Amino acid sequence: MRMRCIYPIALSVLLPVLAAAQQPTLNPTNFIVLGEGLAAGMADFSLKDVYQDKTFPNQMATQMNVAFPQPEFQGSGVGNVPGFPALPVRYPGPGQTTVRADFPPQLFIFNLSIPGLRLADSLGRPPSPPLVQEQDMLQTVINLTLGYPALILKNQPLWNQLQYAQQMNPTLALIELGYYEALDAATSGDVTRLPTPSAFASNYAAILKGLSGSGTVLVATTIPNPFDTGYFTPISGLSRLVPADTATIVSAYGLQPGDVVTINGINAMANQMRWSETPHLPPGSVIGSTVQTQITSAVTALNSSITSAAQASGALVEDLNALFHTVRTSGLIAGSYVLTADHLGGFYSLDGFYPGWTGNAFIANDILNLFNSKYGMGYPTISLAGIVQNDPAVRHSLQYSSVIPPVQP
Repeated sequence: MRMRCIYPIALSVLLPVLAAAQQPTLNPTNFIVLGEGLAAGMADFSLKDVYQDKTFPNQMATQMNVAFPQPEFQGSGVGNVPGFPALPVRYPGPGQTTVRADFPPQLFIFNLSIPGLRLADSLGRPPSPPLVQEQDMLQTVINLTLGYPALILKNQPLWNQLQYAQQMNPTLALIELGYYEALDAATSGDVTRLPTPSAFASNYAAILKGLSGSGTVLVATTIPNPFDTGYFTPISGLSRLVPADTATIVSAYGLQPGDVVTINGINAMANQMRWSETPHLPPGSVIGSTVQTQITSAVTALNSSITSAAQASGALVEDLNALFHTVRTSGLIAGSYVLTADHLGGFYSLDGFYPGWTGNAFIANDILNLFNSKYGMGYPTISLAGIVQNDPAVRHSLQYSSVIPPVQP
């Protein structure tokens, strides 16, 4: 009888122990990020330190209490944004001396994200001398990020983004790639500029496989739909930004139902209406509904590739596509503000594609909540009401002066 009683007691003790042993664990000590402009901290048309300090990966690292060295750039920053004229490659530029704010440069970095980087580039585009290449902005930014200080030292290896990540022995790796390809297609109105789902899936699987290791937690982010961003304004939102009523704008520019207008188009409309000039928009200012549908469907297919590759490798999926769509449809409450996805709505910076401090905190909180739910961590989230107070993107918004007076110098 005693033995029969012991078995249930022993099982009641052992089962929680066995369950704990099988519970997946998260070690964020070596938190490595492979991304493009979104994870890098691109905002207000370039990559610069005022926004980089509040990238969603950096805010995550702060909440997880781990080191997260990243390259930061002075003054006017580096890089180009899709949909706007490309800047010449001239470094040092305005407001810069050493270009990298972390000078002398750190020997290693954990945020490997590079504006303008495509998924295929992550696998195949390493740094290449000379350090500054006058005809190639992307290669120059790769050099200043992944290749600095290696390019100015002798006999040092030059790693592409994936190789660099592998050398850092990540315990936690986040992949945010594909957004640049989507932006490039949307701003050009050319769906063929997106990679095919099969090629994209193959490259994505290669990155996940290359990062898989003993105990490494992988996080794959989906690609936001560019038409959910502040770069594109539907007809119903034009009168908010252009000094004329909707009917007048539609008639003057021959807009069709379902059209969206780019920031460049909005600026042209606003100036022409204000000064009673002849209506004339720059090429590519208006994207029709058919093209929007084509690109949205293509992005959906790429996101399916990401989800399938993540499931096959055991990676977590952070659905940035759904997160950005929520902001587009419902806005984001941050203290006394309601930030929107509209141009000058507070969520996105002036370029319309990349969030400000508060938007990045919103992304960071969503991923931290994913970790807390999946691994039982307990990471504290960021107060949106606190960070919104000094967010440069919110200060540019149309509602700023009516909510909180500007901070006096």
